[in-house]
Amino acid sequence: MANTAARLDRVLRAAGLAIIGVSIGDETNRATWKVFPVTLQTAAQPHIYAFNPDDPAHEEAELDAAVKAAVDSERLISAVVWTIIDTYSAPATVTKYQAARTKIINVFKARPWLP
Repeated sequence: MANTAARLDRVLRAAGLAIIGVSIGDETNRATWKVFPVTLQTAAQPHIYAFNPDDPAHEEAELDAAVKAAVDSERLISAVVWTIIDTYSAPATVTKYQAARTKIINVFKARPWLP
């Protein structure tokens, strides 16, 4: 259920709803799924009813977020990426870093090194 809530939260935010969070009551009864603040419930409800927790796009988004967190938050990884960019495509810039991060995400998902 926690995964369902996280996925729903991400979908609602992507739809432009400024929610603080979600609560899944009875997982089989979407009328019990709530958003906070409650003033956004009416706007969120169509998205809740249309939500598919098993959509493969959720796993893709979770992989993207995991790689972004690792590349951006792990100082060693960030430093290595920045240094490689600066060495082979100087000067390093935030735009180049973000482009490299996107390539890293795509390679991470594709795993071309596997047979």
